[in-house]
Amino acid sequence: MSEYGKIHTDGSRSGGQPVVDSIKAKALAMVNEVNVERGYTPYSNFSRDFDHTCEALCRAIEQHEAFKQEVSDVMTYIKALYPTLPRNFDRFIIPKPNPDPLVEVIKAMQAEPTTYVTSEVYAKRINAALDALGFEIRDKNDD
Repeated sequence: MSEYGKIHTDGSRSGGQPVVDSIKAKALAMVNEVNVERGYTPYSNFSRDFDHTCEALCRAIEQHEAFKQEVSDVMTYIKALYPTLPRNFDRFIIPKPNPDPLVEVIKAMQAEPTTYVTSEVYAKRINAALDALGFEIRDKNDD
Protein backbone atom coordinates (compact mmCIF):
# COMPACT_ATOMS: atom_id res chain seq x y z
CA MET A 1 0.00 0.00 0.00
CA SER A 2 1.34 3.43 -0.89
CA GLU A 3 1.85 6.20 1.63
CA TYR A 4 -1.28 7.84 0.26
CA GLY A 5 -3.44 4.88 1.19
CA LYS A 6 -2.54 5.47 4.84
CA ILE A 7 -5.44 6.22 7.15
CA HIS A 8 -4.80 9.06 9.60
CA THR A 9 -5.96 9.22 13.21
CA ASP A 10 -8.81 11.54 12.19
CA GLY A 11 -10.08 8.88 9.77
CA SER A 12 -9.06 10.69 6.59
CA ARG A 13 -6.71 9.29 3.99
CA SER A 14 -3.50 10.99 2.92
CA GLY A 15 -4.78 11.67 -0.57
CA GLY A 16 -7.80 13.51 0.81
CA GLN A 17 -5.80 16.03 2.79
CA PRO A 18 -5.87 19.65 1.64
CA VAL A 19 -2.76 20.65 -0.28
CA VAL A 20 -0.56 23.05 1.64
CA ASP A 21 0.03 26.24 -0.33
CA SER A 22 3.81 25.98 -0.09
CA ILE A 23 3.74 22.48 -1.54
CA LYS A 24 1.42 23.56 -4.33
CA ALA A 25 3.79 26.45 -5.06
CA LYS A 26 6.73 24.01 -5.25
CA ALA A 27 4.76 21.79 -7.62
CA LEU A 28 3.90 24.75 -9.86
CA ALA A 29 7.53 25.88 -9.86
CA MET A 30 8.66 22.39 -10.90
CA VAL A 31 6.10 22.23 -13.71
CA ASN A 32 7.11 25.69 -14.92
CA GLU A 33 10.79 24.74 -14.85
CA VAL A 34 10.03 21.88 -17.24
CA ASN A 35 7.81 24.15 -19.36
CA VAL A 36 10.62 26.70 -19.76
CA GLU A 37 13.15 23.96 -20.59
CA ARG A 38 10.82 22.73 -23.35
CA GLY A 39 10.06 26.22 -24.64
CA TYR A 40 6.49 26.41 -23.34
CA THR A 41 4.88 29.32 -21.54
CA PRO A 42 4.95 29.01 -17.73
CA TYR A 43 1.63 28.68 -15.89
CA SER A 44 0.50 31.28 -13.39
CA ASN A 45 -1.56 28.62 -11.61
CA PHE A 46 -2.79 25.08 -12.18
CA SER A 47 -5.97 24.87 -14.20
CA ARG A 48 -8.74 22.31 -13.73
CA ASP A 49 -7.22 20.26 -16.54
CA PHE A 50 -4.12 19.73 -14.39
CA ASP A 51 -5.80 19.10 -11.02
CA HIS A 52 -4.93 15.40 -11.05
CA THR A 53 -1.36 16.13 -12.16
CA CYS A 54 -1.01 18.80 -9.49
CA GLU A 55 -2.34 16.46 -6.80
CA ALA A 56 0.01 13.66 -7.84
CA LEU A 57 2.99 15.99 -7.86
CA CYS A 58 1.99 17.47 -4.49
CA ARG A 59 1.74 13.98 -3.02
CA ALA A 60 5.26 13.20 -4.22
CA ILE A 61 6.55 16.47 -2.75
CA GLU A 62 4.76 15.75 0.56
CA GLN A 63 6.36 12.30 0.71
CA HIS A 64 9.76 13.81 -0.03
CA GLU A 65 9.31 16.52 2.63
CA ALA A 66 8.22 13.91 5.18
CA PHE A 67 11.28 11.79 4.37
CA LYS A 68 13.58 14.81 4.70
CA GLN A 69 12.07 15.52 8.13
CA GLU A 70 12.51 11.89 9.15
CA VAL A 71 16.19 11.97 8.11
CA SER A 72 16.62 15.26 9.98
CA ASP A 73 15.11 13.81 13.16
CA VAL A 74 17.36 10.74 12.99
CA MET A 75 20.46 12.85 12.32
CA THR A 76 19.59 15.14 15.24
CA TYR A 77 19.32 12.06 17.48
CA ILE A 78 22.61 10.61 16.19
CA LYS A 79 24.37 13.97 16.60
CA ALA A 80 23.19 14.10 20.23
CA LEU A 81 24.70 10.64 20.80
CA TYR A 82 27.92 11.37 18.91
CA PRO A 83 28.73 15.09 19.16
CA THR A 84 32.04 14.61 17.35
CA LEU A 85 30.38 13.73 14.02
CA PRO A 86 31.83 15.62 11.07
CA ARG A 87 30.15 18.95 10.32
CA ASN A 88 29.11 17.84 6.85
CA PHE A 89 26.32 15.81 8.49
CA ASP A 90 24.69 19.10 9.56
CA ARG A 91 23.34 19.48 6.03
CA PHE A 92 20.90 16.65 6.79
CA ILE A 93 19.42 18.49 9.77
CA ILE A 94 16.50 20.85 9.14
CA PRO A 95 16.80 23.74 11.60
CA LYS A 96 13.84 24.08 13.93
CA PRO A 97 12.03 27.39 13.52
CA ASN A 98 12.57 29.89 16.28
CA PRO A 99 9.54 30.07 18.55
CA ASP A 100 7.55 33.27 18.38
CA PRO A 101 8.40 35.28 21.52
CA LEU A 102 4.84 36.58 21.69
CA VAL A 103 3.58 33.01 22.12
CA GLU A 104 5.80 32.70 25.19
CA VAL A 105 4.47 36.02 26.51
CA ILE A 106 0.88 34.87 26.08
CA LYS A 107 1.64 31.54 27.78
CA ALA A 108 3.16 33.42 30.71
CA MET A 109 0.09 35.65 30.91
CA GLN A 110 -2.29 32.70 30.77
CA ALA A 111 -0.50 31.03 33.67
CA GLU A 112 -1.92 33.68 35.98
CA PRO A 113 -5.50 33.31 37.26
CA THR A 114 -8.05 35.09 35.12
CA THR A 115 -11.05 36.93 36.45
CA TYR A 116 -12.35 40.24 35.21
CA VAL A 117 -9.22 41.83 33.73
CA THR A 118 -8.87 45.44 32.65
CA SER A 119 -6.62 46.72 29.87
CA GLU A 120 -4.22 48.07 32.48
CA VAL A 121 -3.91 44.62 34.07
CA TYR A 122 -3.25 43.06 30.65
CA ALA A 123 -0.60 45.70 29.94
CA LYS A 124 1.10 44.98 33.29
CA ARG A 125 1.01 41.24 32.59
CA ILE A 126 2.47 41.72 29.10
CA ASN A 127 5.27 43.93 30.43
CA ALA A 128 6.01 41.49 33.27
CA ALA A 129 6.12 38.54 30.85
CA LEU A 130 8.35 40.46 28.45
CA ASP A 131 10.70 41.39 31.29
CA ALA A 132 10.85 37.79 32.50
CA LEU A 133 11.79 36.62 29.00
CA GLY A 134 14.37 39.38 28.51
CA PHE A 135 12.38 41.36 25.94
CA GLU A 136 11.28 44.96 25.85
CA ILE A 137 8.90 47.09 23.84
CA ARG A 138 10.54 49.94 21.95
CA ASP A 139 10.10 51.97 18.80
CA LYS A 140 11.56 50.63 15.57
CA ASN A 141 13.77 53.70 15.20
CA ASP A 142 15.34 53.26 18.66
CA ASP A 143 18.82 51.77 18.69
